Amino acid sequence: MPLVLFVGGCGGRKGPKVEYVEGIVTLDGSPVEGASVGYSPVDRKVGLPAGGKTDAVGRYKLTAVRGGKPGAGTAIGDYAISITKVEFVPPEEPQPPPPAWWNPSMGPKPPPIRSVIPEAYGDSATSGLRATVRAGRNTGPEFSFELKADYTGKGK
Repeated sequence: MPLVLFVGGCGGRKGPKVEYVEGIVTLDGSPVEGASVGYSPVDRKVGLPAGGKTDAVGRYKLTAVRGGKPGAGTAIGDYAISITKVEFVPPEEPQPPPPAWWNPSMGPKPPPIRSVIPEAYGDSATSGLRATVRAGRNTGPEFSFELKADYTGKGK
């Protein structure tokens, strides 16, 4: 009796097609370590939300939110960018009031945090940051963002 071998899989890749995206985030010329970089598609029919975290030199590599392999990138399209970095306020420093959404029935107050970079960068509608992902490797100046400490945001 002959031995028949079946190989599983359909030969196609799993998940959406993505393109590699890498960039650098700096604040007034210095690398920003530990910032979260978010890419939101301008047209929800084209592109995939994606995010990445900056390393010690401010470098990030994107990962698509749905079905993305870590660091593989995101789909082709135009994106609005948001960048955030927060830190806990040490107990020896003056403490800010609790967030407006918190009330005592929710239990202990959440630990106080503050933004390390201007909060306007944390909203893609006010950050003023945009990028277009194309087929192939996406790196360079279009994907590097020089943030300014005195930035107050741009309207929609």
